[in-house]
Amino acid sequence: MQAGVDPEIIARFENDTWSRCAQSYAETFHSLTAQAVPLLVAAAVESGRQVLDLGSGPGDGSALLADTGAIVTGVDFSSRMVAVARRRHPHIEFHEGDAERLPFDDRTFDAVVSNCVVHHLARPAAVFGEVSRVLVPGGRFAFSVWGAAEEQTGFGVFFAAVQAHHELQALPQGPLFGVTDHAAFKALTDGAGLGEFDLRRHEIAWRMKTVDPLLAGLCEWGNIGALPRHIQERIDQTTRSNALAYQQQGGFVFPHSVLVGAATRAS
Repeated sequence: MQAGVDPEIIARFENDTWSRCAQSYAETFHSLTAQAVPLLVAAAVESGRQVLDLGSGPGDGSALLADTGAIVTGVDFSSRMVAVARRRHPHIEFHEGDAERLPFDDRTFDAVVSNCVVHHLARPAAVFGEVSRVLVPGGRFAFSVWGAAEEQTGFGVFFAAVQAHHELQALPQGPLFGVTDHAAFKALTDGAGLGEFDLRRHEIAWRMKTVDPLLAGLCEWGNIGALPRHIQERIDQTTRSNALAYQQQGGFVFPHSVLVGAATRAS
């Protein structure tokens, strides 16, 4: 995060960005981020338990959690995301809410999971404190964040194309964006009264028959549609050219990595 950036600016930027992606997320990013859900389940979720999906987005990850037999509640700061989630998964309860002030009573959940959300938080210490508050004693918190930037090849082919044809501006990123240091996350869990912290790296891959889902998701995320048409076309063409290095088996396979952290609320 750039020094001196107001956390409120970060929060508004993140809300605007992911609200814009509410309709397309399930058909674009979900095929990648969904691969972290089984890792979160293994770290924190048991069948039949009360589970909070923090940053539930369009709800597809919540549905995967519910498939384990857990009773899942989703919460997201974007009203558009919540509307999409309720429409796609009417059997799951979704709430619009601020992760810094969760709309739930103390000691409500046996587990809290947060998939590819923590690195977007404007005030992570406040959110980790809220997670601890709503967990029962002995409850588990599991979260995933992206691994090292150079390991996110699907994003890389797009960012390289943008940089080639348009000036990349610094974004108001949260303080954990790009962080892979165990100590940084442990400091947050310790401060929130969460112990037994563990952080592990896992390899995943973004697979697709064509590059269209990658372009659709990242162009909407980056608001590329606001650029002049000729710039959009150049970014599209260069991304497709860059992606050829990852073509295999009649499609494309982009290696990625995630870090999965888990901690337990003290009794």
